[in-house]
Amino acid sequence: MSTTTATLADGLPDQETLVRWGAVLNTEVLLVLAYVSLADAPTTDPVTLAFPFVWLNAAALVFATVRPPTASARRKGAAFAVAIGYWLVLAYVGGVFGTGGQGTGLRWILAAPPGFSPGLVYSGTTLAAVVLPWKVAGYLSLAYLLYVTVLDASGGLAGGILGLFSCVSCVLPIVASVVGGALGVGGALYQAAMAQSYGASTLVYLVSVGLLYAAHRFDVTLVGRLRN
Repeated sequence: MSTTTATLADGLPDQETLVRWGAVLNTEVLLVLAYVSLADAPTTDPVTLAFPFVWLNAAALVFATVRPPTASARRKGAAFAVAIGYWLVLAYVGGVFGTGGQGTGLRWILAAPPGFSPGLVYSGTTLAAVVLPWKVAGYLSLAYLLYVTVLDASGGLAGGILGLFSCVSCVLPIVASVVGGALGVGGALYQAAMAQSYGASTLVYLVSVGLLYAAHRFDVTLVGRLRN
């Protein structure tokens, strides 16, 4: 049976952790204020401005607090293969990459709200990609949690299976924003798409992270009790 270490200290976060996260949140607020103040036609909807940071902060928390258990090289290789496959499914269904189209080339996203930018859109004849920070970070965190979960004793996959659905409702607003911006009709279309998808996808993402983290914590507790 594999062994592991606790991922979070028992009790409340220490002062250093609180200060660090306070600095992160402060920086994010400043980035949003700078965007709203300096952009030519900024998006001012609070949901649009806030939700990328929910994904980014949740992903950062995962990578900062979750540590994989000790395991054999063979088990690590198998878990890594599962995690890579899972990320590819998430990325494909969520529109990070897909089949090519007209082959218009590479376009950087620099004027969008923080979390959407800096990003890039690529369209080739065989491959297309929409790389946005919040989405890539979110999917990587889910894949990492699945990797750790596979290594854990019980290997519960409930959170990982649910995580497959966190990306489906993200596709519509991203496509609407990119296509709408190119056609000059992005405003109403973007807002309509966002209102029906961002909240739901963010909720499911957070639930997925929570289930995977809970499965890992269950394994940590179980292993600790068996060792005692």
